[in-house]
Amino acid sequence: MNSIGYDICRTAREIHQHLSFKFKNYDVTPEQWVVLKELFEEDKISQKELSLRVDKDPNTIKAIVDKLEKKGYVNRQKNPSDQRAFLLTLTRSAFELIKQLDPLDENMIANISENFTEEDLKIFRTMLSKVNRNLKNICDK
Repeated sequence: MNSIGYDICRTAREIHQHLSFKFKNYDVTPEQWVVLKELFEEDKISQKELSLRVDKDPNTIKAIVDKLEKKGYVNRQKNPSDQRAFLLTLTRSAFELIKQLDPLDENMIANISENFTEEDLKIFRTMLSKVNRNLKNICDK
């Protein structure tokens, strides 16, 4: 029998591989997709705020944003309240890309949650939250 950690990693890896395959023709990685989706939810946030929201290291976010900027999906604007910081905004091309990728993402979510009831999904999310909270407690010690 595999450990819970192994099962979680294997599942996350398979989801990542599936999304990578689906997004390959669009030249977008799953990590870049998460950033695009977060900026779609709320535009004009700082890289620091973005890193907190997607729970990624600020240096990793900077690298992802740099790539998205080179691809023409993200712009950096001066932050009027902090001249040392930038606000991130999506370009028109990014909105077009999101329209194309969102159905692929939604379809994948529908497929992996097929045969789950709403109650199953609620319990599953609760369990994942508990695992994450336990991990945070271990790391904080």
